[in-house]
Amino acid sequence: MRLVMAEVFNSWQGEGGSVEGSTFGRRQIFVRFAGCDLNCVWCDSREYIDASRVSRWRYEVEPFTGKFEYRPNPAELDDVVDAILRLDTGDLHSISYTGGEPTLQIKPLTALMEEMRSLGFDNFLETHGGLPELIKEVADLTDYASVDIKDETAKATEDWRALVLREVESIRILKEAGAKVYAKLVVTSETKIENVRWYAELLKGLAPLVIQPREPIEISQARLMEFYREASLIMGRKNVGLSFQVHKYLNVL
Repeated sequence: MRLVMAEVFNSWQGEGGSVEGSTFGRRQIFVRFAGCDLNCVWCDSREYIDASRVSRWRYEVEPFTGKFEYRPNPAELDDVVDAILRLDTGDLHSISYTGGEPTLQIKPLTALMEEMRSLGFDNFLETHGGLPELIKEVADLTDYASVDIKDETAKATEDWRALVLREVESIRILKEAGAKVYAKLVVTSETKIENVRWYAELLKGLAPLVIQPREPIEISQARLMEFYREASLIMGRKNVGLSFQVHKYLNVL
């Protein structure tokens, strides 16, 4: 089985904050898939959006060194598994599947998650959640999940409200399958408070929410805390947290 890859490396999870389901601060191997069907204005993996243009993938040669070797795409599944196992430092919390959007390659994603679970690893899925029909296929293999709530300012797609509803449905599917799941909302200075309230109403009683300012951070602390307060008043004071891309401040991948 073959898949279009971007990279495999060993690092710490830098997002998610302290809400239930988050793996923030945990050591993981990151398996980044190429290709995404959305086009968010703040995407930090833009070079991987068009999978047809990702001619090769890279894997870290030794854990936490940032030294990489390259291979052509599409990758063989066995080669990806081998790259993961080479980076196992014995202190891993889980394997993180990210992108791009990993569910777009649902068959190899499923096979990879099955293989890693059989080897004793937990699976952490990072997804935009816009494809709940595909999420169903890997929900039972998912131990932890971060599902995006794409704010209107992301400009991910024209019908952003319909996308949000699909993302919430994906969260529901994952939760019912037993995954520890949380929602991640990237906000900007242009994010509307009424939208934050809507997201909170959708998530109430379903999953916790982390609010993450777009980086470089341009939103004021006062505005950020207003979003936090309004979401907490709806969802409950223990179901909302802040998230930052801490790995960037640590200067790690």
